[in-house]
Amino acid sequence: MGNWGWYILIGFLTAIITPVNGQTDTTIVDTVEVIEKPDLSFVDNYDSMLVAHYREMKHFTLDTGELNVLNLPADSFPIFSDDVFKLRIGQLDQQSPFSFVANDATITMIKLYAYKRKRLTSKMLAYGELYFPIFEEYLIKYDMPLELKYLPIVESALNPKAKSSAGAGGLWQFMPKTGMMYGLSITSYVDKRFDPYLASDAACQYLKFLHSIYDDWSMALAAYNAGPGNVNKAIRRSGGKTTYWEIRPYLFKETRNYIPAFTAVNYIMNYASEHNLYPNKPLFLALEVDTIHICDRIEFEVLEEWLGYEISKLKYLNPKFISNVIPKPDSIDFIYLPNFLIGDFIMHEDSIYKYSSLENKYFVAVNKPKKVLKTHYVKSGESLSALAKKYNCTEQEIKAWNLLSSNYLKSGKKLSIYLEGNAIQNASSSANKTDLKQETFSGEFIYYTIRKGDTLWDIAQKYNGVSVDDLKQHNRSLNSNNLKTGTKIKIVKK
Repeated sequence: MGNWGWYILIGFLTAIITPVNGQTDTTIVDTVEVIEKPDLSFVDNYDSMLVAHYREMKHFTLDTGELNVLNLPADSFPIFSDDVFKLRIGQLDQQSPFSFVANDATITMIKLYAYKRKRLTSKMLAYGELYFPIFEEYLIKYDMPLELKYLPIVESALNPKAKSSAGAGGLWQFMPKTGMMYGLSITSYVDKRFDPYLASDAACQYLKFLHSIYDDWSMALAAYNAGPGNVNKAIRRSGGKTTYWEIRPYLFKETRNYIPAFTAVNYIMNYASEHNLYPNKPLFLALEVDTIHICDRIEFEVLEEWLGYEISKLKYLNPKFISNVIPKPDSIDFIYLPNFLIGDFIMHEDSIYKYSSLENKYFVAVNKPKKVLKTHYVKSGESLSALAKKYNCTEQEIKAWNLLSSNYLKSGKKLSIYLEGNAIQNASSSANKTDLKQETFSGEFIYYTIRKGDTLWDIAQKYNGVSVDDLKQHNRSLNSNNLKTGTKIKIVKK
């Protein structure tokens, strides 16, 4: 049974999960009624058994057909003659509707993937565990050659967020205009070109259309890369030739290398083991991911909080959402989650919607303290990593809260920091330990020693009830524009 046949067979075993969509309540409450919920741990066991079964079956197929069949040392990379490449390409050509040609251009590309880019090839083999079954599903739906599942390797190196300098995006590298023609709409929050399923469906439709024009798969691929208008120009300049290799000299350089690259990735995916190339550990297998319908706004940070799962992996599975927000759909939409999180999402769906609503934007789960805004003014020499450690958050969060595009922090810049209760306590405790070293007591006053980078506002914030005006009143000679490091000033605590 081929790979696609295996995935179809397993697909019949996959359970269909219907989401439970309740009404969302955007009212903030101080108390929560504890409702005893039924013990559904047995469902988790079912999920675990399914995942283990998929992994075991995949391991079985690898052992019987894909793992180190030559028993070569791990650091060994065999070198083959051009005659071997030509023989293998000829074998692929006999089993394919594509015209795989073994010439210098093709062999050069094969050597690039097999030798110079062997690490990339191992990654492609791993990424394929998630994406190839998706591609196969749509290629079978539209009755198209399965060899096309390797085309996104040439287009995007199987990076769902890939974007070219010309503006093409996604696994299949759709330009915005072409993508919109096939339903891949783009908004400020959603770019459907990055959705592996939607883009695969659109790519199959577009490729099928191009093949209907040229009746030749190599010509159709050239048109997919360069645009049918440029292919038609090349046909005219060639004097009316109608095959790819005849019009190749009249195409752009990228398109001249496109078919050789496509042939090369077909070769390397079929003969990877002969080159001692094997997949890295895949992050996900296709059968370990499922869809769940959503009906309201979701923030990825809230989703991470309630599901207890890394936001980076959640966003990796849902690349069409180009910000930290999944907007409320006009009708109904869906997200992709690992199978083992589907039950948790259904269990907490109403809460995820509630704490993702605009009215509760800076709240987290009901069993977590409210997030509080703190304003921080950057001092000279402060770094993102130091601030993240001080406020018990991540550098990425600070950049997102303040729309920072780099790690550079300018002295005096105002930053917004959203803290939870424990983080506030830790930050205050850390600050107090430092400040005590700079405080001396004399009667009713506290004398504070100015540090490098201090501002009057910073100093006032350290003491409850103390304002900048208070500092100026009790320190007549104080120059707020140029605080001298080491100077002691009076603080009257209230």
